[in-house]
Formats: sequence, C-alpha cells, structure tokens
Amino acid sequence: MRTPVPPFQPGEEYEKDVPAHLLQLIADRIAADQHFDLVSCVWFDDQQRRCQHYELRPEACRSFQVASDACRMSRWDVGIDV
Repeated sequence: MRTPVPPFQPGEEYEKDVPAHLLQLIADRIAADQHFDLVSCVWFDDQQRRCQHYELRPEACRSFQVASDACRMSRWDVGIDV
C-alpha cells in the first residue's frame, strides 16, 4: 500500500515469471512520473485492501512483517488506526 510499484530486486520479476502485462503496469506507472508518495502500489486493490497478484509479490512484500514498527508507521501515514 505504501510503495507505488512492487519492489522487485533486479531480475526477481523474471524468476517469478511475472506476466508481461503485469510488468507493463509497473512500467506505465514509472513512466507517468506520478507523485509516488501519494499513490498505492499499482497491484494494490484499494477496495479489497489487498494485493491483486499476491502469489507473484516480490520478496520485500513477502518479508514485510504485519504489526512491525514499519507496519504501524505505514498504517499511521495513511490514517489507519494502529
């Protein structure tokens, strides 16, 4: 929710065999040069509040610990009670 694109390490998206159309969503977001601090991840479903491509998520997302300090700060940043 707090990163504008899935934070893949170099080559990780190919190891996970991420389909080209999903990689294009990432490329389009980067090319748009949006104010990244104001948008959710391009793969994040704002209504259901979850990743739309959970099985393909990068290691950084997999290792993010719910209820950690980083999690609480992220929730606070977007106005979610902690």
